[in-house]
Amino acid sequence: VSLTDRHHEEGSVSIPCPYDSKYQNNLKYICRGRQPSICLQTAVVTSNRKLNGKFTLTGDEESGNFTVTITNLAQKDSGWFLCGVERNNRLGVFSAVKLEVKGERSQINFVMLQRKRS
Repeated sequence: VSLTDRHHEEGSVSIPCPYDSKYQNNLKYICRGRQPSICLQTAVVTSNRKLNGKFTLTGDEESGNFTVTITNLAQKDSGWFLCGVERNNRLGVFSAVKLEVKGERSQINFVMLQRKRS
């Protein structure tokens, strides 16, 4: 699934991160880049540390989603993000998100990928 949304620079964007309901009590997080193997170590926010500067993580266990909101968007926020749920000390499910912030508008491409690891 690929979604596109547009936002203004200095505005905010909310990134939905889906996960399987059986992981609702597991650690949730988002990091910059596209490397699942180091995502937890480089996470900008986690469900244990829900606020970090411009990043805020909120959860909605009933919907099977958590949301990461980025405020005060700037061009330097452009790039890939990876959000996921820890499973057995490994990334179990993730969503890759590409954020493009250009001048007065930004474009965010959501590429939702499901990956299960044993």
